Amino acid sequence: MAAVKKLNTQYTLDTTDVYVTGNLHVAGVYDTTTVTNTNVQDRDITLNVGEEEWGVGGNASPTTSGLNIDRGLQANVAIRWNESTDVWELTVDGSSYNTILTAGGGSGLTAVVDDTTPQLGGNLETNGFHIQFDRVEGVPTPVANTTILIGNVVAGGGSGIYAVGNDVPNIGDELVTKTKAIVFSLIL
Repeated sequence: MAAVKKLNTQYTLDTTDVYVTGNLHVAGVYDTTTVTNTNVQDRDITLNVGEEEWGVGGNASPTTSGLNIDRGLQANVAIRWNESTDVWELTVDGSSYNTILTAGGGSGLTAVVDDTTPQLGGNLETNGFHIQFDRVEGVPTPVANTTILIGNVVAGGGSGIYAVGNDVPNIGDELVTKTKAIVFSLIL
């Protein structure tokens, strides 16, 4: 192959297709692609290639690596690996990041939604997990067409779980445990 002379010249290819039969090496700082859609056949994309230290940015100054989405006038969003804390993180406002996978990588997603009033559109199946009711002081105000379950001091029913609602005969009735129900049926 003939030697190629380096020139400080910019070249523009104005053609429909360009085919490179060998490897393409780009030695610039940034690679900007302005296409409508990019199709990648590879199943894996590796970021931070060429790292010569331990982790992203080296052991002395750990940093992050991830995928960023430019949203124009909206805040950018991203998903990234944080080398300092060894967790996956995401952002929906471009500046504050929340952990989406705990250290060690085996315990699943956490802190994805911070909803203090979640609502279900169907049945709740716990699949072996426990449901915890917070203890409240007093009886909350009933809400139309709604039954509220609250945790409180265990009393005559023995469960410590109380039902509150417009359709509940006595507002604040404690749900009865199986043991208490058997005792009550013997008495009656």
